[in-house]
Amino acid sequence: MIEPRLISAYGALLAAAMLTVLYLYRGRAFVVYWIGSWLLVAGALGIMTRSYTDATLESVLTGLALLFTVYAAGLMRLSVESFPQHVVRWNGRRLVLLSGTALWFLVSPFVLPLSTIVLTGIIATGVLLAWSGVGYLQLGRQVRSAGALLTGGGLTLIAVSHLFAALMSIFVDVGGGPRLSGTTIVTTLFIALGMHILVFEDMTDELRVANRRLAGANEEVRRLAITDALTGCHNRRFFDEVERREVERHRRYGTALAVVFIDVNHFKRLNDSLGHDRGDEVLWMIGNLLKGQVRQSDYAIRWGGDEFLLLLSCGEEEARSKAAILKAKFDEERISAGLPGYLGLSVGVAPVSPDEGLRAAIRQADGQMYGDKLSTSSV
Repeated sequence: MIEPRLISAYGALLAAAMLTVLYLYRGRAFVVYWIGSWLLVAGALGIMTRSYTDATLESVLTGLALLFTVYAAGLMRLSVESFPQHVVRWNGRRLVLLSGTALWFLVSPFVLPLSTIVLTGIIATGVLLAWSGVGYLQLGRQVRSAGALLTGGGLTLIAVSHLFAALMSIFVDVGGGPRLSGTTIVTTLFIALGMHILVFEDMTDELRVANRRLAGANEEVRRLAITDALTGCHNRRFFDEVERREVERHRRYGTALAVVFIDVNHFKRLNDSLGHDRGDEVLWMIGNLLKGQVRQSDYAIRWGGDEFLLLLSCGEEEARSKAAILKAKFDEERISAGLPGYLGLSVGVAPVSPDEGLRAAIRQADGQMYGDKLSTSSV
């Protein structure tokens, strides 16, 4: 007759081997605890496979087997606490508990009845498995993991069976240790399955997080590529991207579109007299002003040097009103910043024709801006 404990021992060794392969790939601390737990279970089952004629030897080996099962249950709890860390950590308190547990199960067989040793082993294992099962069930709800829920449910069921066996052992002679039922074997298989699922879920989650970070990094690189570093406005590269799209939208839906071309009066004079740092401050101030005055559907673009372009989703009259507001706002900020009075904005406005496109409107607005600059050249 085939001994179920021997088959289960080989199954535990196989589970440990498969988890070892996963650990070599993943390198997670909780997998190390699982491997150790399965190896201890295999050792305990191997000891329980044989029957012993010498009563003292039977008590000693039963104590050793129970020690292995308690340690295995303890490692299950440690695996929950270490998820999803990479490093296995130990502390002094755990070493004291390990030493005390080993002392009890290895020494007590010489002075206590076998039934007492078995009872304490079953209770300790049941409590630790219940603690581990609850931990995995909580983990499964937190991280939405089917593997953690399956593992936690299996551990909880085995814990219940151990605690029930502890109650039975008070009234029934359990001999050399707790019996291995078919239900326990099936539940153990589900625990092993849950562990493997959890490893793959953890791997998938890590890949998902890495992909999100990569997407965020790509988006940041793109944002930097289309943004002027000094003013925070869009740059000419961005204009090249949206030019055709905005014109097509303008044609398709018949929406109004206008451009405002902006140039800073006497900017070179400012750089020569007050320095380029002061000039950069003025450009930064203009960039903030433009971004604060345009809508979400509009674009503020640094065209080059001290020239800026606004692409506005509105008609020509509204664009001219917006340009006048910008000139007045700039004068207010210039005074507040203590900048020279010769500074100012020259602007030109032109509607975008569906037939001629953006470039023609920009040339027209540029010409109007130059006329505005000439009219204020005496300032």
